[in-house]
Amino acid sequence: MKRPSIIRGVTVSPGFTETDAATRMIQKMADHDKGDYTAFRQKLMDMIGSIPLSRPNRPDEVAELVAFLASKRASAITGREFVIDGGTIPTI
Repeated sequence: MKRPSIIRGVTVSPGFTETDAATRMIQKMADHDKGDYTAFRQKLMDMIGSIPLSRPNRPDEVAELVAFLASKRASAITGREFVIDGGTIPTI
């Protein structure tokens, strides 16, 4: 008898991730107000709220989590949400 196909459901919820698009947006904000990129990056992080890691995610960090969850090593994981946000949302 053929076993039924199993569909695993997991979600990945990244926080602020410093993608190329995010970097361009921050630079446009800084240029518009004739300001400094670093200052506007910090302003955006402050608007989001406290990031205990003190920096945004890197795209490769999010990609590595997704790759792991899609791999056979994570085949028993289902029905879960994975928040990758540097600690912005307390998960206690």
